[in-house]
Amino acid sequence: MTRGPLLLPKKFKSWLFNAPGVADTATHSGLVARAAARATTLTGEQARSLLQQLPDSAAWGDADLEKYLAAAKVFVQETLDMALFDTQLLAAATMLEGTVVEMDTGEGKTMVGALVAGAQALRGRRVHVLTVNDYLAQRDAAWMKPFFELLGVEVAAVTEAMEPQERRQSYAADVVYVSVNELGFDVLRDRTCTEPEQATLQPFDVCIVDEIDSVLVDEATVPLVLAGRARSELQSVDVADFVKALRPGIDFTVEPDKRNVSLTDVGLAQVEARWPGVELYSAAGTPLFSSINTALHAQVLLQRDVDYIVRDGKAEIVSDSRGRVAALQRWPDGLQAAVETKEGLHKTEQGEILDQLLVRDLIKSFTTVTGMSGTAVAVAEYLRTHYELDAGRVDSHKPCIRTDMPEKIYATAAQRDAAVVVAVQAAHATGQPVLLGTHDVATSERFAQLLTAAGIDPQVLNARNDSLEAQIIAQAGRRGSITVSTQMAGRGTDILLGGTPVDPAAHADVAALGGLLVIIVGRFYSPRLDAQLRGRAGRQGDPGASLIFSSMEDPAANGQEAHGLELTDSVAHEADDAGLVTRAGVSSLLDKAQRLAEAERFTTQQNSWKYNELIAYQRNVVLADRQTFLHERDAALYALAERADGEVGDRLEHLRSALGEEELARVCRAVMLFELDALWSDHLAQLSEQRAAIHLRALGRQNPLDEFRRETIRTFEGFLEDARTNALETVESLEVVDGHIDLDAAGIRSGSTTWTYVVDENPFGNQTDQIVKWLLKKMGK
Repeated sequence: MTRGPLLLPKKFKSWLFNAPGVADTATHSGLVARAAARATTLTGEQARSLLQQLPDSAAWGDADLEKYLAAAKVFVQETLDMALFDTQLLAAATMLEGTVVEMDTGEGKTMVGALVAGAQALRGRRVHVLTVNDYLAQRDAAWMKPFFELLGVEVAAVTEAMEPQERRQSYAADVVYVSVNELGFDVLRDRTCTEPEQATLQPFDVCIVDEIDSVLVDEATVPLVLAGRARSELQSVDVADFVKALRPGIDFTVEPDKRNVSLTDVGLAQVEARWPGVELYSAAGTPLFSSINTALHAQVLLQRDVDYIVRDGKAEIVSDSRGRVAALQRWPDGLQAAVETKEGLHKTEQGEILDQLLVRDLIKSFTTVTGMSGTAVAVAEYLRTHYELDAGRVDSHKPCIRTDMPEKIYATAAQRDAAVVVAVQAAHATGQPVLLGTHDVATSERFAQLLTAAGIDPQVLNARNDSLEAQIIAQAGRRGSITVSTQMAGRGTDILLGGTPVDPAAHADVAALGGLLVIIVGRFYSPRLDAQLRGRAGRQGDPGASLIFSSMEDPAANGQEAHGLELTDSVAHEADDAGLVTRAGVSSLLDKAQRLAEAERFTTQQNSWKYNELIAYQRNVVLADRQTFLHERDAALYALAERADGEVGDRLEHLRSALGEEELARVCRAVMLFELDALWSDHLAQLSEQRAAIHLRALGRQNPLDEFRRETIRTFEGFLEDARTNALETVESLEVVDGHIDLDAAGIRSGSTTWTYVVDENPFGNQTDQIVKWLLKKMGK
């Protein structure tokens, strides 16, 4: 018997022949070549005719895709005056089969996203293109609009400044450009609306994520939080003065990686002396311990102009993956208040969480997800494991000729900084433009001062002046330009040799100088962020170079002991007179340490998701109940009437007579929705308290995660019945005045203030884990 060829599913072949999650993007090479060749002979009318031949369904074959890509190539040239590269067509074809694509900086990822969105819309799908901020959402929608219009596809953008009606209209478009955060906030707002017409969103279908590794990996555990004014003032322990008096190295110690601070035995004795009546080893002592730990973290670990800036009397958080102010974000109330006390700022109004949504859960609510990034393949296994997505690389349309020079490692940060200034001076003397990448605002401003003192006038791009971003980047590729910047991920703008607008003569002049030189001051926490900075040089076959300057005092080196690597103080002594470390293999050890540090972050994220899985399930149960009451006019009234008897039943009948059936149904619905929301907010607060103390279960050799899940199930028991009971009691207490009930006066209203909390499973090392360690030590275990 003759057997046919073995046909393997794409994802299985990906696993068998490549690293886990890494896809082969060459599958459509032949199709793309045919489409590109076909486009060269098409007129605009012929391209339109091809478009008309496409089936209005998701069932496109290779022939249909070839027609679309050929027509799209013509349309892009006609509407945007851009010649599409074959690599862009290949990337679009790859993404249309659900694979995440890695493309270098400057290879036209924005256009690829538009090609994919247009194809999905023509196939009858609804598309959300998720960007990292409002600016890019608005810019990209406006930029690509002529192309979409020629396809007959409606496109719109959603931004923070939009009113609800305008949002509804934008979300009704075939293709919607919106930032990840803004979409998440609108999901949360829709979850708390009290009238069906208040909802702004359409059902989710296709999601195209720009900078997908940043969104799905780096920010996946940052919850978007809908918050409102607290119904009651939160109790807190003022420990600021006590913590300020603690002595480093005596009362507390900071771990080498500077991600955790711990009280010593001397410090614990100081706590016991200051609060002698509190039993620190009991559940009652946990709030005090937590307050001290929180204040200590704010005082010692959170650094001004690194983790946050102070602007307009407020402490504004800086995103470590993007180098920008994280708009509408704040720490949980205790940590936020501790930072504000530390800086002498007016304390932010206390709030309570009404609802929350992890970015990961937001993305997974779409039927189809794909995206693009400059560094997706590095996290291909992660994307496969957690999102069932494969990632593949599409090479640049011209070979990359950038020179990535060997890393230079110095014994001390001061020696490293001096060497950086010398390197910038040397490049500047030739006219070669330099992009100096730093980790934070403080470092960027320090180098600006060092360069100014050396006779160089740099431009600075950081969270303090990100409004000037486009203007600064437009000049960064000019001859003699020196730009000092924080992280460049998600900037959405390329640095062009010669500057913007394009001047061929200026481009050639800078190319002859060697192109853009990228200097990175100290490794970032992820090698992907280093790669993103390197990628700013060598755009589209241009010359360029990159160089990392590190020191043995950097976090990447200081964390070696924690990662089990053998880098000792002796390394710093194996250096030349300028401090340059000469020992072979140190850079490779730093590579390994960086990978291990990122793996630790991934583990932290997975732990966070495990704690949130059951909460997300419970929220879906509540939302299903809520949707019934929201969309069925009499559902709440009937639910309450079934539970009412005796005097309560008589009260309902009185309200029915005074208000009429329709108005009573509206009131019951409003009350029921309010009580469901209030009870859910209380449930979240209770779970937060449980989670803060759950690690103490380790003292009894119990698994904290298992115990938290048990507590979460127990806490949720009777939730829906309790909401109905509360609603019935509230309706019974309402007073009719002139044939009307004032629900606002009765306190039946939803919160409207929104912000995001920056919550991480382990932002500086889990505080309660540290408490457990201290207690175990104190108890001699």
